[in-house]
Amino acid sequence: MPVMGSDIDLGLGPLLATAREGLEPGAWFDAHTHMGHNDPDGRAATPEEILGGLDAAGQQRALLFAMHEPDGYSGANDAVLEACAASGGRLLPLARISPNAEGAVGEARRTLEAGALGFKLHPRSDAFGLPHPVVEELIALAHERRAPVLFHAGRGIPHLGESVIDYARRHPGARLILAHAGISDLGWIAPHAAALPNLFFDTAWWQIADQLQLYSTVPPGNILYASDMPYAPGVMAAFLFRRCAAAVGLGEEAVRSIAGGQVARVVAGEEPLDVGPPPGLGALGERLLEGERVATYCAVAAQLGYRGFDPVEALQLARTACQTPRTDVVGEVLGLCATALERSLAALAEQPERPMLAMPGALVASALAGTIAVGAPDVAL
Repeated sequence: MPVMGSDIDLGLGPLLATAREGLEPGAWFDAHTHMGHNDPDGRAATPEEILGGLDAAGQQRALLFAMHEPDGYSGANDAVLEACAASGGRLLPLARISPNAEGAVGEARRTLEAGALGFKLHPRSDAFGLPHPVVEELIALAHERRAPVLFHAGRGIPHLGESVIDYARRHPGARLILAHAGISDLGWIAPHAAALPNLFFDTAWWQIADQLQLYSTVPPGNILYASDMPYAPGVMAAFLFRRCAAAVGLGEEAVRSIAGGQVARVVAGEEPLDVGPPPGLGALGERLLEGERVATYCAVAAQLGYRGFDPVEALQLARTACQTPRTDVVGEVLGLCATALERSLAALAEQPERPMLAMPGALVASALAGTIAVGAPDVAL
């Protein structure tokens, strides 16, 4: 299963495909995908599999970089460069650099000369913190080239935002991207993002509360669509993006910027486009407890399934939380949530050894329940 969930068909395809509405394949540019086969976490992906994930999502292009390589990144970076050169322009390379490795800055310069468009840095898997003298050199180099530097800013690390803000201020030519919705710093960093057009957040994350905080508090011009393939399928990432964008009332220009327009400008070395201020938390309107209960249990189920533990009880609680006497839009959306959860429960009843079967139903239901005001997609499941 190279792209997580790519072999799971719970009949949710028509619902997920609604994310494509109004956006042709060329409008999409995924800011976060990986390839490799030596990562200690056991995940692997070929460039062909990443292209297959793009095709399945109806998307055209993606940034590509190496997965964790415990023995060093030089060969892996060359493999990424070769794969991108052979992709017909659909895959564009970032070089993965370990700041603690001997010759890190030399590797960065070498890969830029060979065609890399910027760098990927991973504080957790490559065991470094910020500030870091080599990271400073890499960002200075990115500043000279007007190049992107993508930081892992998700689980497993302390916050790093203060250092990234400092780098962004002192090196305005560098385009600094906090991956995974910047969850390591999302609670406080948004006002700084509004003042720093070279600080971005990618959407490669699944927790609906984090996503809604990102879309409501960060300017849409600072948000870049991303999937995290092979750790998540593009079809799911796109569905989450479109639901959250609709929930905070983003217009077509902002949606197109997030979907791919802004990252295309970033990798081209162009000035970022300002597509308006953040909508603000008030744009979400009144929060509905019926939906919050479903989303909470779905988050538990998704985490258990991802970690390989039994998610059935959490899925059942989420399914029970969908019960309502309401016949309005709330009842309609919760009915779709219930159907999605029932699909995962039925699949797990047949294959209890596959906890990952919880994730499609749980993530779809969480996205719907967290954005009830958007309404129910016009699809039959």
